[in-house]
Amino acid sequence: MYHGPPPEPHAPGRDRPLRREPILDMSARPQAAIADALDRYRLGPVIGRGATATVHRALDLETHTEVAVKIVAAHDEIVPRLRAEIRAVVRMDHPSIVALLDWGADDEAVYLVSELVEGVSLAEELEAGPVDERDAVRVVRDVLAGLAHAHERGVVHRDVKPANIMVDADGRGRLTDFGVARLAGEAGLTETGGVVGTMAYMAPEQARGSRVGPRADVYSATLMLYEALTGQSPLLADNPAETARRAAEADIPPLAELRPDLPKDLVAAVSAGLAPAPRDRPEAAELEAMLGDVQPRLGVARYLRRLA
Repeated sequence: MYHGPPPEPHAPGRDRPLRREPILDMSARPQAAIADALDRYRLGPVIGRGATATVHRALDLETHTEVAVKIVAAHDEIVPRLRAEIRAVVRMDHPSIVALLDWGADDEAVYLVSELVEGVSLAEELEAGPVDERDAVRVVRDVLAGLAHAHERGVVHRDVKPANIMVDADGRGRLTDFGVARLAGEAGLTETGGVVGTMAYMAPEQARGSRVGPRADVYSATLMLYEALTGQSPLLADNPAETARRAAEADIPPLAELRPDLPKDLVAAVSAGLAPAPRDRPEAAELEAMLGDVQPRLGVARYLRRLA
């Protein structure tokens, strides 16, 4: 496993060292055997599984702390995206972004070691139906704060969706999986006109295969908030073609029709984040601030609704 240069001093208020960016040309260094690649980590049970990756709980034998190890098959199509993930995450240090701690590769797989977040994904929470608006706003504010940090560093996530948001034991939202992130100015990771991500959480410009910028992430984060408040994904349809049409046309029922009880300024913030044209959407930091103005009044509004 590649460990990089000596760590920098601890960041104020953080309990992990910052890491300099590792060498990203995997072909330029010898490929270790799988046992060597994982010699520092003792793998435990599987805690997540996707189409291309398996995530294990693991023990770091040097620090005696638990971590998460994502193992991804190293075929030609996935490696460029993983390299982009590494390049993206090592540039960031924010409490709303799950930290990438280490990485390595061999002939069989690429290994990404990240901090272990004890909690559940937002997708798991949404399976139970609508989320309390105070909790929903708090989690999405956390996500937007992490996205603002990423955008300031030229990173667009491009796959913001509930499955990529961990909600920790304190109820905080943590953004993970920059596997399809695109650095500003870096060559695209898909063919011309191609799309990457999950269609039901795509901004219209992304669904159409157009150039994607930071405000596409804002749109996706707002879609998650809409779903959390209503209990349904506004773009998800019974078939992929209809989902694609809804995404490309931004065909979303107004939030006020489904939740007329919500404060008007919360509805206005969601409407702003779901503006069809990117130029009409707020930046991540701006929308986070808008939701921050609303959040203190949500508990009072709910109490008054119960009295009515």
